[in-house]
Amino acid sequence: MAKRSRRPPPSSSDDSDSIAFSQDVEPGHDDTSQASTQLSTQASRRKPRSAAIASAAKRRAAQDDDSGSDEPKDTKKPRRGTVTAKPDEFDIDFEEEEVVATATVRKVAKAGGRKLEVETSVAVSTTAVEIHGKDAPPAKGKRKAKAKATSMTPIAKRTAGCAFKLGAHVAAAGGVENAVTNAVHIGANAFALFLKSQRKWESPPYKTANVDAFRRLTKEMGYDSRKHMLPHGSYLVNLAQPDKEKAAKAYAGFVDDLKRAEALDIGLFNFHPGSTLDHPRHEAIGRIAAALNKAHKETKFVKTVLETMAGQGNVIGNKFEDLRDIIALVKDKSRVGVCIDTCHSFSAGYDLRSPETYRAVMKEFDDVIGFKYLSALHLNDSKAPFKSHRDLHQNIGLGFLGLSAFRNVMNTPEFHDIPMVLETPLPGDDVSVWAAEVKLLERLVGLAPDDPEFLALEKEYADKGAAERTAVMSKVEKKAGEKEAKEEKKRVKEEMKAAKEKEKEEKKAAKERAKLEKTKGVRKGAGRRKAAPKKDESASESEESSCGTDHGDTDDD
Repeated sequence: MAKRSRRPPPSSSDDSDSIAFSQDVEPGHDDTSQASTQLSTQASRRKPRSAAIASAAKRRAAQDDDSGSDEPKDTKKPRRGTVTAKPDEFDIDFEEEEVVATATVRKVAKAGGRKLEVETSVAVSTTAVEIHGKDAPPAKGKRKAKAKATSMTPIAKRTAGCAFKLGAHVAAAGGVENAVTNAVHIGANAFALFLKSQRKWESPPYKTANVDAFRRLTKEMGYDSRKHMLPHGSYLVNLAQPDKEKAAKAYAGFVDDLKRAEALDIGLFNFHPGSTLDHPRHEAIGRIAAALNKAHKETKFVKTVLETMAGQGNVIGNKFEDLRDIIALVKDKSRVGVCIDTCHSFSAGYDLRSPETYRAVMKEFDDVIGFKYLSALHLNDSKAPFKSHRDLHQNIGLGFLGLSAFRNVMNTPEFHDIPMVLETPLPGDDVSVWAAEVKLLERLVGLAPDDPEFLALEKEYADKGAAERTAVMSKVEKKAGEKEAKEEKKRVKEEMKAAKEKEKEEKKAAKERAKLEKTKGVRKGAGRRKAAPKKDESASESEESSCGTDHGDTDDD
């Protein structure tokens, strides 16, 4: 951790003070020496002001007297426990520690044997610091530091007048208004965010100050919140849930998100359709549509946007027909739309890579659903191969989709003026990756498939991702081989079992036949024995008849 030392401060017996710094840097400048800095000190307990604060205020007054400044001096006595001053007026040593997912730095100030908790937003090189990467829990064993909105030099400027509204899913940690600042930081003309923690069923309501700050920043930064912001729903919500109690819980969370969006004047809300949970598909689709119809009655204007899915398990939305069938059951068609996720659709079996297959997919989308329902795009390459049904996002141009697919996307007029949001991985939560990807995508506009500039870019990015793709394919092939071997083993086992069953049946049949033959033989023998006496009786009668005749003849004689 970096340290910087100054002369020892005056001693103080009060160790309960907590100090927080905040620096505002004028946009377009990254010279920290020009930043205006404010220091606010809040006493955690009602005790007299510390000697350090009093000493600082006294020194500042003395400096003002010697400076010859024409500015009127603030003669008002500071509030108890609060003073405004410059950081160099305090004699303290700092230990710096970067806080996860923010540009705020927490420090431990050592002053006269005391340790003071410090939060500071420092304007530094924007290549080394990001405002927020993505929402993440605090490190184990550490107190979570509250994120702050920070005015910093953007690492990329927003492209003015671009018909394609590109951005990324930025963090809103520390206050929903921070999402706007984070979007500006990466040069985004559109963005997505979570309206609350997507890991929890319930979150506290917004504070009025946060809502007002969000609306103010939206206006100041020139974003159209009704068209170019795309909040993402909670992963916990499944509107296709068949269990009544769980369905009610999912619906409550869903509607809460819609109402939060409307409070911020956001016009779109993206969500995953849900899962059948092994129930009939048509019933699940009916439950989703019923939930949307009910939610539309409870809200005013926000459009519910169904996302295309990869198709893993019993997920709904991997086929365009799923979304078509949901839309067909929605009563207010103006309140429903579709978001195409390039990674999901590719994994589901929609080939976006070549110009020919891409056009075929777009035609199918228009024929089945209709471009009038297209409301947004999620731009992600895929770590998994085509038709794998795996939801594995990759950075643009590095995956199995490749840069060609995104060249196709960035030259589709139907995508003008809708949010096109990156959800690609951030190595080390480095949001400069998103800033670079936004510029890369904008660069593809107007490039033909055989343009030398595009071909060079395609090769460059394909080469970067080649090693990972090869490794993935090796795993896929190994898994496929193992699966094939397993299936072959299963097949052989089943064949052997079938052969044994057949042999058993044949033995049983042979035994039955032998038994039957034996039974027939016994019956036949018995029949012969019964037939023999009849023959003897007949013969006896014949003999008797013969004897009688002879006797008669004899008598006649």
